[in-house]
Amino acid sequence: MHLTRSFPLLPALALGVLLSGCYSRSDMKGENRAAEPAVTETVPPAETPGAAAPTETPAAEAAAAPAGTGPLAQVNVFLEVSGSMEGFMPKTGADAANTRFQQHVAQFLSEVNRSSAARKTYFRIKEKPYRDSYQQLSQTVRGGIQQPASSTDIPTVLDTLVTGYYAPNSVSVLISDFIYSPKNAGAIPYISTDITDALNRTRRADLAVSVYGYASDFRGTYYPALKSGPKKITGCCDTAVPYYFWVIGPADAVRRFDAAQLEKQPAQQAHFGVKYPAPPTSLLSRFQNVGAWYYGEKDASKRTAGASYHTVAISKVSAKEPVEFVVGLDLQALPGLYRDLNYLKANLQLQAQDTDAKIVSVFGASDQTKNSSGAENQYTHFVKVRVTKLGAGARPVQLVLRDQRPAWVSQWTTKNDSNINQTGAKTFALSSLLDGVEAVAGGEQKAPVFTIPLTLQPAD
Repeated sequence: MHLTRSFPLLPALALGVLLSGCYSRSDMKGENRAAEPAVTETVPPAETPGAAAPTETPAAEAAAAPAGTGPLAQVNVFLEVSGSMEGFMPKTGADAANTRFQQHVAQFLSEVNRSSAARKTYFRIKEKPYRDSYQQLSQTVRGGIQQPASSTDIPTVLDTLVTGYYAPNSVSVLISDFIYSPKNAGAIPYISTDITDALNRTRRADLAVSVYGYASDFRGTYYPALKSGPKKITGCCDTAVPYYFWVIGPADAVRRFDAAQLEKQPAQQAHFGVKYPAPPTSLLSRFQNVGAWYYGEKDASKRTAGASYHTVAISKVSAKEPVEFVVGLDLQALPGLYRDLNYLKANLQLQAQDTDAKIVSVFGASDQTKNSSGAENQYTHFVKVRVTKLGAGARPVQLVLRDQRPAWVSQWTTKNDSNINQTGAKTFALSSLLDGVEAVAGGEQKAPVFTIPLTLQPAD
């Protein structure tokens, strides 16, 4: 979004004024207020003169299944159509060439339209949301933006999504370049605060946000966020330009939508407030084990098919005779971020007392492990732990995957995007935007992605 091109970014105390600058509370009341199930309201009409405003049933009423089961009740897709987005969606020329953005978003809209969600709604974001059909929004993506908006505003849009479209078992997807464009540099330090205030206005206790980052060729005019440099770069760009999908809604609904719709192709990812089930895990006593140890669980010798084990009974251990064991993890239900080996190696920790147990390697499944007849064929990732010292009694040990900001966010962030052709795929103040999200959806003390409890004990 070239967000905002005509509205100054104000300090937090003035956010209420800012949020009414682009479209007002009265505008939002005229939209589909899914968060208030007792009222059936009307969405904004299409811009075409004479277009009828369809009557909508709020998503909370449409929910046929409780959260966590069955299809989602509703998916709302919002596409930014300000001038800064024209380069992603250039009008079809004689050569009929299109951009990666057009191919990707058209395919995404088709998949959403064919999904099992009970209801799907589509909007263009200009000075306010305008309701489209699937066919209309898809045509905008394919054929180009016919009447681009001069500006929209990130806090206003986010406020609208969490106020008017938030409901159990439902998500909203916002597609934009997320370029925040304050009128003066003095507003920049307040970016994260304004994002936090907008998302927190209705205090959704289970709010979650998933961010997926992509890059596309861009053919048109690029509008840098800061006004200190050139106001626009024509004939842009020599490099790929980032765009994003933000998925907003209750944590369980966001998790399920991500898994069903957005894990199908590579993307940069960051997740805030989304919670995941504990992955299946087990010790593997016949896979790369070293030293004298065995499963410490009662009746483990019976080797029940499909059983998992988490107690290491150590017969003998020293610096000269270390024990090494491998824990198998099935992470296929987690987002790609948390399956990435680089992320796992940086953020998987072993917490222990009265032992020097430490992680010595983290590695993924290979053709050999997948085709093995052993229990290792059940797992996508493996963690090898080495022990050379053990206390006198049983000691709890935990493998913990920390939920940390992925490195790509800082790599894609710039303080000055006026030289986009030289710096490559970067977004102005992206880190600040996500700081604002994290303050609401992540919390000051973020819970781990998962925790795997283990026990180390002397053998009987």
